[in-house]
Amino acid sequence: MFRKKPKIDPIVQQREKLLELGSRLQQLRTEKRLSLEIVSRKTMIPRRLLEAIETGQIESLPEPIYIRWLIKQFAETLGLDGAAFSSEFPVYAKAPAAQSNFLFLRLPNFQLRPFHLYFLYVLLLLFSVKTISNVLEQSTLEINRLPSPVIPSIQPPPIPQPMPTPVQAVTATNSPTKAELDKSVIVDIQLKDDSWLKVISDGKKEFEGLLPGGTHRTWKADKELTVRAGNAGSVFITVNKEQAKQLGQPGQVQEVTYTAN
Repeated sequence: MFRKKPKIDPIVQQREKLLELGSRLQQLRTEKRLSLEIVSRKTMIPRRLLEAIETGQIESLPEPIYIRWLIKQFAETLGLDGAAFSSEFPVYAKAPAAQSNFLFLRLPNFQLRPFHLYFLYVLLLLFSVKTISNVLEQSTLEINRLPSPVIPSIQPPPIPQPMPTPVQAVTATNSPTKAELDKSVIVDIQLKDDSWLKVISDGKKEFEGLLPGGTHRTWKADKELTVRAGNAGSVFITVNKEQAKQLGQPGQVQEVTYTAN
């Protein structure tokens, strides 16, 4: 007669295997100098569950199928092959390939509880957050690889220079007679550019101020007429209908006195 082999309590086997795997994970984590807080942030698994895995406290963990998933995430964070490492933990939920993926819901002694639905919700949430994080990270890397746009340099348009005002001979509306020219001095002033002027006729100040380029003014004196300019190069003077002459050099301050005859 054959003796029946004693059945091994699956809970005891799971507890022993969890203690073995947890001890290996704790040792590797210590070698890598990673705290449980860091692993918790990376895996998004509460620290109390990580501590329960390392110490083999199976009573503090959810169903075995979820424990295997937690072990897988823990192992991958430490650089291990999570799928191969977690497969060592027995879950006793093997189903034939032809049957539905939800066969574990009809396993003996298995009851669907609100905690299971909550845990499935947490897993789905963690998976969604991790997927979105990976997509954003990939997008950032692709953006960083793009070449920087070349911004064409914009040259300011050239500033148009004012055309010099041609100096024309002064023509008076009422031309003075020869007798008037002998008895007085008539000065016509044409400005090529802005200039400050001061005009004194027979000892009396007739004008003092800044005149713009293109200005044409005429002053008359019985005895003498004095012209003082701040920008002599832009001042052209015609005295008693003679040929126009430039008062001085550009930017030069010049003063000239004209007398009758």
